[in-house]
Amino acid sequence: MRPQAVIVGGGPAGAVAALVLARRGISVTVLESRAGPDRKVGECLPPSLSPLLRHLGLEDLLLLEGHLPSLGNRFVWGSPRPGERPFLAGTQGDGWHVDRLLFESRLAERARAAGAEWRWGCGLERCEAAGGGWRLELQDGDVLETFFVADATGRASRLARRLGARRVRYDRLVGLAALLRSSSPAVDTYTLVEAVPEGWWYSALLADGRLAVALMTDGDLLEPDLREGEHAWRRALGRTQETRARIEGHGYGLEEPLRSLPAETSRLDTIAGDGWLALGDAAAAYDPLSSHGIGSAMGSGFYAGHAIAGLLAGESDARLAYLDLMQRAYGACLDLQRRHYAQERRWPEVPFWRRRHEEAYCLEPL
Repeated sequence: MRPQAVIVGGGPAGAVAALVLARRGISVTVLESRAGPDRKVGECLPPSLSPLLRHLGLEDLLLLEGHLPSLGNRFVWGSPRPGERPFLAGTQGDGWHVDRLLFESRLAERARAAGAEWRWGCGLERCEAAGGGWRLELQDGDVLETFFVADATGRASRLARRLGARRVRYDRLVGLAALLRSSSPAVDTYTLVEAVPEGWWYSALLADGRLAVALMTDGDLLEPDLREGEHAWRRALGRTQETRARIEGHGYGLEEPLRSLPAETSRLDTIAGDGWLALGDAAAAYDPLSSHGIGSAMGSGFYAGHAIAGLLAGESDARLAYLDLMQRAYGACLDLQRRHYAQERRWPEVPFWRRRHEEAYCLEPL
């Protein structure tokens, strides 16, 4: 059967979009080039995501083994004195430190259970307009024809870029990330963010006792020796206060080699066209400081699913509504990001911070 919509790429955004479409009775196929979900360093779901999870009937996924409630955020930012912001001060409950591999696997299962076809290990070779829709040639030699295509390939935005969209970015942020293990793990479930001259550190406890840690800085400022080994990473860690105490106080050591991961704030210059749209990080990706990562991806997937359903039903204003919603969300995130960075003024002449204190970020093509 010819699918009405094909989503290229999976992840939280693609899974939620597929779930929405399947529940609305629309045949949808997800083409995921990976053989299965990737192992991620870690992710914290903020309490603000709870209403969407309830609406989608997905709250129970967080109660499965492998996820850990998060009680709030701790920060060393703008001052050497640590501060805290507990989630109990809000009205939406705790946040969650999720096992991304497990969480993404369960999201895909829910999409399939609703009727979506999910094809792991199925890469896209070519996509071209044909007969009022699209003809997709897959790397395994198969051919699909569909009325609508969606890009959920993350920051790479592989499909949208083939269709003529350009990626633009606001910064060069990368994360030097690792998972750490200890024989006597911590029990503190607060997410910790600590500013340093070269950027900032992130750390969060996972349900299995491992600690997800990342040094966030600009890629062109990352010292070569930091990319190469644990000793340089430990020296950089020695310039922290709370992060070092958290790691060394519980004897954490690197479980695997360090990884440099893209973390820049970036977007497509066009996120929707005739018969296609982009969602999740493919449409707009955020600096992790905003805590908009997985929450934004799932929200984008929800609205993209409804937009695709509307467009397939001939509702021409569905595209404009989606564009407006995504633009307003991205603008709000940039404003929040600027305010957060403006609060740290201890190193105004250091390149990382000077760039973020400029009046406006400079857009550069990736």
